[in-house]
Amino acid sequence: MDLIEAIVFDLGGTLIEYAGEHESWPELEAPGLLAAHNFLHGQGLQLPDIERFTLVGYDLLPRRWRLATSGKKNLTVPSLLGDILENLDVEIPSDLVLSQAAKNYELAVCRGAKPIPNSQAVLSTLRNNGYKMGLISNTMFTGESHEADLKRFGMDSCFDSTLFSADLNEWKPSVAPFRRILRDLDVDPGRAVFIGDDPAADVIGGKKAGMKVIHFVSSNRFSSPDGASPDATIHNLLELKEELRRLDNSNRHDTLGST
Repeated sequence: MDLIEAIVFDLGGTLIEYAGEHESWPELEAPGLLAAHNFLHGQGLQLPDIERFTLVGYDLLPRRWRLATSGKKNLTVPSLLGDILENLDVEIPSDLVLSQAAKNYELAVCRGAKPIPNSQAVLSTLRNNGYKMGLISNTMFTGESHEADLKRFGMDSCFDSTLFSADLNEWKPSVAPFRRILRDLDVDPGRAVFIGDDPAADVIGGKKAGMKVIHFVSSNRFSSPDGASPDATIHNLLELKEELRRLDNSNRHDTLGST
C-alpha cells in the first residue's frame, strides 16, 4: 500500500479562484463590500459613499487578517463590517442586520468564483485512487457559503473532512487546523500531503504540522517568506500526480532506510 494515505487541499487560489476581475487582494473583496453597502443603505443606515466605505474596508482587512492568522482575534464578515462602520462613526445595527449584510457580501464574492483549471478532474481521480481527502481554508466566510461553492462545482463529494477557519477560529499557519483535519482523517502527518498556494499559511503551516507540502503557484499574489520550503512546487494541478508519486517513493525510501 502507498505510504501516502491522505491529500489535504487549500481552497481559494488552489481549487477555486475568487479574484474575479481583480488581480490583487484585498481589492478582490470589492463586490462584497459593494453588496454589503447597498444592503445596509437599504436598511436606513447613514453611510458615506461606496468609495469611502471600500477604502476603509481595504485598510482594515489586512490588519484584521493578520490578527486572525496570528491567533489573536477571529475574523468573520460580520465582524469586519462592524469594524468598518465603527471606523466611519456609523451606528452599528443589530447582529441580525449585520449577518444579513454579511450574507450579501459572501454571495457577491462567491458569484464571481470559478474552478481552478483541472481541479474537478484531479480531485475525482485522487478520490477514485483511494486517498483520504481533506480541505482547510483560511477564510472569513462561513463554511456554509464555501460548501455551496464546492457543490456548485462538483467538488463537495470529494472530501471526507473540511475545515473553514472562521467557523472554528483556527487559522493557518497555526498547526491547530492541520492537526484537526488529520484527526478527522485518522492519518499520521507523515502520511499526508498538503497542497496550497500561500507560502506563509500553507507551506509553513503544513511543514510545522509534520506534513509533506506541495506549493501550487497559481498566481503572483504571494511572496515566499523565510522558512517556506515546500517539498515540491507545481504550476498546474495536472502536475500533482507525478509529484505525489515522487513523494511517495521518497517516503518509502526513507522508511526502508530507517529499518
